[in-house]
Amino acid sequence: MNSSQKKYLRLSIVMLTVLFFAVSLPLNGFSYQYIDVETPKGYSLLLMGGLAFIGGGLFETLIWTANPIALIAIICFLKESSTIIKIHPVLKTVIPKPKLRSYWLSALAAAIAWSFSLWNEVLAAESGSMGKIVSLGSGYWLWVSSFTILAIGIYYFPFKGVVSESIK
Repeated sequence: MNSSQKKYLRLSIVMLTVLFFAVSLPLNGFSYQYIDVETPKGYSLLLMGGLAFIGGGLFETLIWTANPIALIAIICFLKESSTIIKIHPVLKTVIPKPKLRSYWLSALAAAIAWSFSLWNEVLAAESGSMGKIVSLGSGYWLWVSSFTILAIGIYYFPFKGVVSESIK
């Protein structure tokens, strides 16, 4: 696999992840029963999820942390998979590539996101009242899919060159 194909594959993994994530934002995240059935949109969950700990939602904030973890994984992946060989300016030697952290970070983000599907209740009010989760919306499934695609893509990326060259 040549460097332009690797660059295209790397960009495809990131763009597909970002596309799924962006499409999930205007869709329903999940529905829960408190007084009435509430169905927050993905963008409100993204904007307010990080502040859930203020109302006592420690576990809800933990689920929200999948977002910044995935962002860090994308940044690490772009650094780790760079095709540019860097030479130290003073020592004139090749600078070694950073250790692979992106796969573990993306797998952690996906695991955190998937773990929400096991929940039965979610914090419904700042008083600490819980609401029963009625259903998971299409926004949730696209959100989880974006992190799953990222983890699978990052895992697959280093093997793509090895597999294609061994077939030739």
